[in-house]
Amino acid sequence: MKNFNKTSALKSTARDRLIGHYGTTISAIILYRFISFVVVNFIVGSIIPSSLISYLVFFSATILVNLFLGVFDSGLAYLFMNIIYGQSVSVGDLFHGFKNHPDKAIKLQVPIAVMDTLTMIPIQVLSVVLARNAKITGSIEPQVTCAVIAVIGILAIINLYVRLTFSQSYYILQDFPDKSATSILKTSSKLMKGNKRRLILLYLSFIPLGLIGMLACFVPFFWVTAYVAASDAAFYQDLVAVSAQNTNS
Repeated sequence: MKNFNKTSALKSTARDRLIGHYGTTISAIILYRFISFVVVNFIVGSIIPSSLISYLVFFSATILVNLFLGVFDSGLAYLFMNIIYGQSVSVGDLFHGFKNHPDKAIKLQVPIAVMDTLTMIPIQVLSVVLARNAKITGSIEPQVTCAVIAVIGILAIINLYVRLTFSQSYYILQDFPDKSATSILKTSSKLMKGNKRRLILLYLSFIPLGLIGMLACFVPFFWVTAYVAASDAAFYQDLVAVSAQNTNS
């Protein structure tokens, strides 16, 4: 039975494959962040929730924007998979999802979009309650503060679990475009069974580089982001290879 590669090996693969492609990957990431910023701020940011209807519009817009950005996530997955597999890449790969199964890309984003929104709703409600409580009493009761922290913590854990479960979906879409969105989500869930901890450890290993980026006025962050994305794709490659070999053996 073949074992999975260690975090250091995955990161080494990512570094090797990124050589000569940092300009392309960083440019694609900057473009993606710019598009996300514009879409979020002009659509969601223009809605100021103050009543029940405005809150419904706000949360609906949040879901729709999240789904739309899922098409770009598909493009990024395609770009970084090509990096890991040694294929040619371009900044235009960011828009790959619009030309190849955009409907599936949107459907694959549904669990994340719904979970993000469900996480936001209690936080929005609690923020309103806290504001009113502070206005009436002049202070916030410790019990209320503890409740806020507890709810946010629980929702954050659930959100993380959902994201880890379906983290391989866009990679699977690139490898198996004929699969249905439901089948892809199930495949991702199956692949990640017992591997969530490995992916968390991979992400945590980038904390030192993130701290260095902060000390360097955030300039290296796009380089770190490309490094993380390539390592994520290397994780998928290793995950599929080992799972396939162990299944056939």
